[in-house]
Amino acid sequence: MPPGQNPYAPTQAAFPQAKAPQGPPPPGQVPPAPYPPGPPAPPQGPPPPPGYGYPTPQPQQGGWAQQPYAPGPQTPPPPPGYGWPGQQPPPYPGAPTGGGPSRNNRLTVIVAAAVAAVLLIGGGVYFATKGGGTSNDAKPSAPASTGAKNGANGGTKGAGGGGHNTNLAFKWDKAADPVAQADNLKDALGLWFTDTYAVKNEIDKVVAYDLTTGAPAWTVPAPSRGDCTAARDTYQNRAAIQYGPTCNKIMVIDLAAGKPLWTATLPGSTGRKTEFDYSEMAISGDTVGVDWLEGSIGYRISDQKVLWQSGNGNCEDDGYAGGKQFVAVVNCDYQTYKVQVVDPANNGAAKWTWTAPVGTEVNAIVSTDPVVVLLGTQDRTYTDVATIVNGRLQSRVSLGTEKYDIADDGTEKQSVHNVLVSQDTLYLSLSSKSDSNGQVLSGIVAFDLASGRQKWISKPGGKHDITGLDFVDGKVLAYEPADYEVQGALVTLDPATGATSPYASFPQGAYDQLDPGALHSYYVWHGGQFYIVSKTVYAGESGQKYVVAFG
Repeated sequence: MPPGQNPYAPTQAAFPQAKAPQGPPPPGQVPPAPYPPGPPAPPQGPPPPPGYGYPTPQPQQGGWAQQPYAPGPQTPPPPPGYGWPGQQPPPYPGAPTGGGPSRNNRLTVIVAAAVAAVLLIGGGVYFATKGGGTSNDAKPSAPASTGAKNGANGGTKGAGGGGHNTNLAFKWDKAADPVAQADNLKDALGLWFTDTYAVKNEIDKVVAYDLTTGAPAWTVPAPSRGDCTAARDTYQNRAAIQYGPTCNKIMVIDLAAGKPLWTATLPGSTGRKTEFDYSEMAISGDTVGVDWLEGSIGYRISDQKVLWQSGNGNCEDDGYAGGKQFVAVVNCDYQTYKVQVVDPANNGAAKWTWTAPVGTEVNAIVSTDPVVVLLGTQDRTYTDVATIVNGRLQSRVSLGTEKYDIADDGTEKQSVHNVLVSQDTLYLSLSSKSDSNGQVLSGIVAFDLASGRQKWISKPGGKHDITGLDFVDGKVLAYEPADYEVQGALVTLDPATGATSPYASFPQGAYDQLDPGALHSYYVWHGGQFYIVSKTVYAGESGQKYVVAFG
């Protein structure tokens, strides 16, 4: 559908009311936070949350004057600058809630996830505190990524195209380890690939499986408390995980050889159970960074050299993303949020820094080259997509109200899976609903990164839902989820027109195998195979899988 023909566009204002944060909560008090959007609960599987509407055409946008964020209808913006137009939002009574995965409200968000699961199943440089570079720095020389931000497949999206079967058969799966009722749930973030193996981070171990047969090849023990994190990307077949009794250690693993390269104890470890809660890890090139509630550190992967280290301060790291570039989010007293492209070769100094508009938070990083982030407010986790070039806002796309499905697996900055970014285009998946005839209304929308203007809308036929997955052969790869009466399929979309072509289909009646079932499962396409990956394993839920492979 060309721009301008939007019969389902909402009539309400595109943005929620933003509220200015008032500073950190009192000691011992964790501010409330809304549960972030993510895959829905079983048995419904992939369909996104309710709400629907096609976006209105985006006006030319080269930036806005640095002013507080203020919601309003989609109208032509004022002359270029840095922030959003509008008046200073009214003060918010009480402590900030964050609306997303900010440092002090990560606790509340994860607790909310745990409660939802119960209901369902029964040489250091302190770069984050010194402000970093300026917007006049030269543009990083790394080429733009060919897909979205580097995800859990351990490489740039689109790297795993290759030959594929047009009829995808079930290949293999791996049952998840049981979780004790007393533990409620355990996280096992990470799926990485070599030429031979699919390597899964599991509970207390990392296991490599033969890509074709699923036969176990090697196991690296990694005993932990069960809610430690891992880096989603790899470097030269090297992955990094957090482990230990308090998640106080990290391990770099050679995925080809199946052995640890080195381990390190994170600084400041005292043995307190929660000291490394809600950590985030990222790998970009030969650098791995770890960020937690009370500090952060960067290491060179090849020789374990410390590249930077910082602790609590007025401005502190609030999450990382890796891949083509190393990108950090910095939180300054819950009043101001910044995005930095980090230079590991310069002791973690920032190549440039961009400051988000007042009243907004940086809640996800969906691409690191180009740098594209999701902004939110205290009331809504995701409100806008912002593209940043050399520290300057290049374009903004409003997410409206329940207009798009933003599929994430938690609160980490690099947890969003279905927002795809090429060198010049942003692809968003519309939230779906059924009309009075049972027809599913869904689609994928393309936006120009330079201007924020809508390019096209592509809608599936029949009763299919659709969500962005990856890039293959220069086209967008999308997944049409299986349902009780719908055969699952993969399709490609022409990046110029949105025209859809069949790519592969799943077996008729494979709904049960394709239903991820858990809140924090997600989809990965790599090397001609389709994977369903679980990040979280829940107590008391039978039949859970670490990974399911079709090919």
